Amino acid sequence: MTYAFATGTVHNTEARNCRDMQALDGLLTRSAIPAAVLEREAEAAFAMWQASANIRFNRIDDPAVAQILIGAQTQPRDVAFADVSYEPNGPGDVRTIRRSLVCLNPEKPWKVGFGGDVSVYDLRYALAHEIGHAIGLDHPGPSGQLMSFRYDEQFRELQPGDIAGAVMLYGPIGRTAANPPLLPSVAADLVAPHAAAHCGAEPRRTALTPRDSAC
Repeated sequence: MTYAFATGTVHNTEARNCRDMQALDGLLTRSAIPAAVLEREAEAAFAMWQASANIRFNRIDDPAVAQILIGAQTQPRDVAFADVSYEPNGPGDVRTIRRSLVCLNPEKPWKVGFGGDVSVYDLRYALAHEIGHAIGLDHPGPSGQLMSFRYDEQFRELQPGDIAGAVMLYGPIGRTAANPPLLPSVAADLVAPHAAAHCGAEPRRTALTPRDSAC
C-alpha cells in the first residue's frame, strides 16, 4: 500500500471526519516537531504493521493517488480520526479498501515518546493506531491493545490482539500469490479476533480518545 502526506488543502467528499484536510505544517510548528521527525515516526508506525503481517507500505510524493493520506484537520476536533472508503464489491460484508484518510487535530499538543501526561499524545502511537483503522481494523475495546480506543501510555508497540487482527486480514508474513491470505479483501465491519463490537455508531469512522473517555 502507498501512503503520502497532504501538501495542501484536500477535500474528500465521501469522508466524514477527514472531509477537509491540510498539510501538517501548523501542527508541527505548534508542537515544535521537525518535519523529519514526523516522517521518522510515521515510518516507524507503518513498520509496526509491516512487521506483523503480509502487508507492505511505500511512501510516495503524490497525495492524490496515495492509498493512505495523512494530514491535519481543517476543522479541528477531538484528537485523531481515520476514514475508510470501500469498493462496492465482494460477497456479503467483504469489500476491498479503496482509500483511507488519517487526520490529526492540529490544535492539540503532540509529542514524541511517552512522558506520563496522557493529555498530550505520542505521535507514533496515534499514527500507528489510525493506520490500523486505515488497513481495516476496528476498536477491540477500551484498553489492552494498541487498537483500543483509550490512550493510556501502557505500551508503544503492537499487542498480540493487534497482530492477530492484521494476520486475519492479510495473512502471515511470507505468503505469496500462490498461497494468498485467507481474506484477500477486507471485511468492512471486521474487528480483531479478540474484539468486542465497535463502540461508535459508524464502523467506518474511527477515533482515538483520551484515557478517561469512551467513543
